[in-house]
Amino acid sequence: MENTSGKGTLGFRELLSLAVGQVIGAGVVTLVGQAIGVTGRSIWLAYVFAVVLGLCIIFPYIMLSSMIRVNGGNYTFVATILGERWGGMYGMAFTLNSFACGMFGLGLGTYLNALIPSVNIKLTAVIAITLFWIANMLGVKFMAKIQNVMSVCLLVGLAVFIVVGLFNLRPGTFDFSSPEFFTGGASGFFNGTLLLVFSCTGQSFIVAFSKEAKNPRRDVPFAITAASGVILVVYALIAIVASGVLPIDQVAGKPLTLAAGQILSRPLYYAFIIGGPIMALATTLNSSFTVFSRPFHQMARDGWFSKKMAVTNNLGAPYILLTVIYIISVVPVLLNFSISTITSNSILISRISDVVAIVAVLCLPKRIPDAWENRYFKISKPAFYAIMTFCLCVTLFVIGLSLRNLTPTLVIVTVVLITLFFIYSTFRQKSGKVQMEKSYELQ
Repeated sequence: MENTSGKGTLGFRELLSLAVGQVIGAGVVTLVGQAIGVTGRSIWLAYVFAVVLGLCIIFPYIMLSSMIRVNGGNYTFVATILGERWGGMYGMAFTLNSFACGMFGLGLGTYLNALIPSVNIKLTAVIAITLFWIANMLGVKFMAKIQNVMSVCLLVGLAVFIVVGLFNLRPGTFDFSSPEFFTGGASGFFNGTLLLVFSCTGQSFIVAFSKEAKNPRRDVPFAITAASGVILVVYALIAIVASGVLPIDQVAGKPLTLAAGQILSRPLYYAFIIGGPIMALATTLNSSFTVFSRPFHQMARDGWFSKKMAVTNNLGAPYILLTVIYIISVVPVLLNFSISTITSNSILISRISDVVAIVAVLCLPKRIPDAWENRYFKISKPAFYAIMTFCLCVTLFVIGLSLRNLTPTLVIVTVVLITLFFIYSTFRQKSGKVQMEKSYELQ
């Protein structure tokens, strides 16, 4: 098992900053208006339900991180528990997430352009992606320090909007009998919750940092849980302000920046844009390089790709893989590819991967009994299986409902990609080049 120089450097505070930065993305700015459009002022309740549902979806990762430290993120335990071929398919599916970095960069450039119209969006996106690529090349410890600072700026920026907004709420904001509450009825409230739920699960990605955590069995699960508590409060308050400072018909379907522009002075508005959406995108982009490279790194070591791709610099950063992710992020931006289309077409694959990961966690006590005995949370096996089964059912239920508007293009893309992943995994495994190493350890 690889021992990197960064191992054991991240405490609870750093992990919490990484989790908060990863989960609070641009979605909080763009999705709020859409959810208001289907459920009105009850959006804050929808956010509460969304965070709870999101916690159910990611709870298996909390249990997993309380048992073992993994080198390759979710790929490690899927491959270890379900076998090489499933691990290869899961890892290949995870590679699609890398395209999101380009989208984060473009979003950052768009918001900066809104403040300074002379700023070139594409150039800003490339510069931002480049800077965070360099930060990650300098090692996880350096990247985490930057994340700490940006996470504080993010929360301050959102706090500006919340505090000023709470003093400018319209009468009847909390009047449940108001016609502006539950505007779409029960179905509208449910649709609003489903719209928001997958913006409440990103904190689980910090499982990838268990390799560098000082006390992974304790700090990683508690950081994921604490981040869920943070977004529960922050998202609910943002939703209250966004739906309460202006008439519903003026904010429905509109980004958060509209309400911010109405209630904030020009200096505070600038502070909100920089500290809110720009920092939300920056923190997510910063941590995504390491999160997305972690499975690739272990897959290269296991032989799914050339082992040369797994080499690291003297700071423990897999510089070839980070550069590959950088190219995947930058080239579509420069060539005007529709990154949002690429990303949206990979969503179903990501959701299917979530189900595979939960099934792997369900099987963990039998496949790795030492890990089960090593668990930080001493719950009984019957309770564990009952909770994990419930989480799996919730995940399947949410995915099923969210796919009601499935397009033929999405179905075709999904089938083609799964077929390609299966073919590659099968041939690579049969070639004899895949030699999986033990990439987890008990703590």
